[in-house]
Amino acid sequence: MTSSTPEQRSRPAPAPRADGTRLAIIECAERLYAERGVNGVSLREIGAAAGQRNTGAVRYHFGSKAGLLSAVFEHRMSPANTLRERMLAEADAEGRGMDPRTLVEALVLPLAELLGEPGRPSWYARFLAQTAADPVLANAVGYRPDSPWTSGAVKAEQRILRHLRRLPEHLRRQRFLLLVGFFTHALADWEAQLSTGHDHLTSRQQLVEHVITLGAAMLAVDSPQSEPHPG
Repeated sequence: MTSSTPEQRSRPAPAPRADGTRLAIIECAERLYAERGVNGVSLREIGAAAGQRNTGAVRYHFGSKAGLLSAVFEHRMSPANTLRERMLAEADAEGRGMDPRTLVEALVLPLAELLGEPGRPSWYARFLAQTAADPVLANAVGYRPDSPWTSGAVKAEQRILRHLRRLPEHLRRQRFLLLVGFFTHALADWEAQLSTGHDHLTSRQQLVEHVITLGAAMLAVDSPQSEPHPG
């Protein structure tokens, strides 16, 4: 079955509950954190970039840095989660719910939907890569199993770990984390090249197809055999 591409799917609708001021702050935070790192910009700078004269505007709306980061995740991941849940439900109905490539598609395609295009930059993939550099922070404000906007990702993760049950438990987790790190940084690198007007940038469709194919291969390779001890 041919993989769906971002161009063939409708873009997710924006997440609710973000009025004009909150949305401006969220989008500025996403961009600045993506460009400068999570520890490279202050809440005051984010508020100023969002056009807020009150230096406490970000704390007023989000309470803290962690609250702002959570809001960025929710803003992007709520619509992505809706798409991911739909993809998994469709795969289940077609008997493909445990297919490795299908599971990689369910993880990658909703994020690929958020990538920009020439003349319309995006920042979320780089934002994810920046937060992933601090696992404690990422787990605290982003990928939490109890968050409603991560339910689809949690389902995909559980199925992938089940698919990898032939591996020792610690290697299953490592393989999954390598997969997530691979596609997150692949999308982030493409997004960064897009923002600089890279002359030989591959198309988004080609990128996504390549990433999904390589990701599925990561789930098909057995654990390396231990080297025999010298006799």
